[in-house]
Amino acid sequence: MTHSFFGGVYPATRKDITRRKPMARLPKPPKEIVIPLMMCADGSATPVVGPGDAVTVGQPIAKRDGKGAALHASVSGRVSAIELRPHPWGGRSPAIIIQNDDRGELYAGRPAPLDPRTLTLEQAVERVEWAGVVGMGGGSFPAWEKMARSAGKVDTLIVNVAECEPYVTADYRLLLERSEHILRGAQALARCLRCERIVLVTEGDKLNAVEAVERRLRRSGSSRVQILPVRTCYPLGAEKQIIQTVTGREVPPGGTPIDVKCAVFNVATVYAIQDALFQGRPVTHRAVTITGGAVTRPRNLWVPIGTPLRYLLDACGGLREEADRMLIGGPMMGVALLDLESPVMKDTNSLVCLTGWEYKPDIPAGVCIRCGKCVAACPMHLAPTFIRRALEDRDLKRLAQYHLEDCNACGCCSFICPAQIPLVETVAQAAGLVRRGEVEQ
Repeated sequence: MTHSFFGGVYPATRKDITRRKPMARLPKPPKEIVIPLMMCADGSATPVVGPGDAVTVGQPIAKRDGKGAALHASVSGRVSAIELRPHPWGGRSPAIIIQNDDRGELYAGRPAPLDPRTLTLEQAVERVEWAGVVGMGGGSFPAWEKMARSAGKVDTLIVNVAECEPYVTADYRLLLERSEHILRGAQALARCLRCERIVLVTEGDKLNAVEAVERRLRRSGSSRVQILPVRTCYPLGAEKQIIQTVTGREVPPGGTPIDVKCAVFNVATVYAIQDALFQGRPVTHRAVTITGGAVTRPRNLWVPIGTPLRYLLDACGGLREEADRMLIGGPMMGVALLDLESPVMKDTNSLVCLTGWEYKPDIPAGVCIRCGKCVAACPMHLAPTFIRRALEDRDLKRLAQYHLEDCNACGCCSFICPAQIPLVETVAQAAGLVRRGEVEQ
């Protein structure tokens, strides 16, 4: 049984461009790999290698030092520099530059696989932290901290394969092609967290992936694992909405999934956890979708972390026409790409290059006609039109009553607005004003 959540919109999915394209490896890895020290929402890591040092695939090259995430070499070769390079999140950031020797030599110090029958929470948390696993669906928060916080406090583990952003199919291909590893990782994770139920949630248009998982579940005889296809609606993949869809429980304002006894992990994160626990492999590669109307040959690729995005585009035949906009992530919540020299991060699931007919260019916003569509579409029960009016009046008291901290920046309000008012940016601006106002008081 599934439940519904309030609001949501129905953008064109445009996934047919790549959904039938299996994950492919790069014909030849790039000669230069750029691994930013900032790959975690908690902070940056500290290098443990320097220029001139030889490295192998999976070798630790930066430690977390209380914040950030551990980093590992994704190719073998030699460190040429630690310097500022373009960062996908914006600006320039310190990065470790590795010159690839094309040998692919594996790190000899890789830890031994853990035994799933005797696996403990402490072992799992330590291994996942060593492997540098962060939220690979876009959050980039430390996976090991979520595991430690959730243990013993949740009854449902949700593996998020919704992938509700248009164009993107990396998670779908990962589930379809590596379902055995994902199920193994989910079961181990549930055992550590002491969950009673595991639910893999995907949208209903991914039936071949659903069938593949169901076949494996029938063969294994597992009764506590379920795959749940859900009617396509954006933003199903948002944490609070997917919890409500699966369990009917609503995370309270300012609350977390633990408050309703749930833990949500993206499918790529679960795959990385499985790799760390049972293969002794850190996060060195990930699936990335390169797509959009401007791309000559859209594909799903399995690529080394640190690969420059320009190299991925070249592997897809480059651009067949000029792109009006390039995004890291999908068109609803994606971040505008400012420099193709930016590298693939642990949370990079796609590079989307849109043409003029796909992308609604920036035009002056019209006048709000008070139609209420933004209120009806907001899955967090916010009122963007009222927030905008209070912001124009610089009314901090009114703004503070609108629960701005609950906005997840999903973009539904901007998408549905007939006046094309940038309401996502408006709400973010209002939230910043309230925060600064509180500090000043």
